[in-house]
Amino acid sequence: MKIRKTRQDRRETYRYEVYLENDNGEYTKECIELKPGTDGVTEAWIKTLHSLDDHEVYLNCKNGHLPLTDAEKAAKRKWEREHEGETYGVGWNLSLDHMVTDDEGGTDKSSVLKSACYMMDEDVPADVQHLRDLVETMTEKQQLVYKLHILEGYSFTEIAKLMGTSIPNVKKHYDKAILFIKNNF
Repeated sequence: MKIRKTRQDRRETYRYEVYLENDNGEYTKECIELKPGTDGVTEAWIKTLHSLDDHEVYLNCKNGHLPLTDAEKAAKRKWEREHEGETYGVGWNLSLDHMVTDDEGGTDKSSVLKSACYMMDEDVPADVQHLRDLVETMTEKQQLVYKLHILEGYSFTEIAKLMGTSIPNVKKHYDKAILFIKNNF
């Protein structure tokens, strides 16, 4: 299932992976690359294949983030008013859904759960924890750009599209984030 489009600078050819059975009955992954001018492949055909992939990515992302109904939107607004400063999570597990339902308890379960949860990465080196703390003190945009570029590998162009801003603006936020880390680490 594809969730990211092929980068624009890699669209001159079309690459896909297949699993081929060898003599032992085992399967090996092989990457096949279609190039224009070989085996009857044309640029239009490659463009069509990328277009189909783009549509698959769109559908996968759309279906992964279903729109809220009017009732869900109203419940979300109500929850956000009651839990100021917290982010409403749409994709929660069913076992956590009880946190936003009215059970007549009157307890702020989301804050209680957050303070009681066990973090899997508690045993991290001190320098890694210091870096995480520094990232948390950055501005929201610097954090976003840093996490998307450094941790998830997005290009500045992709980040600019996601944020709805220009590439130089994304680069500026990234440069400030790196400078902040260098000055405070």
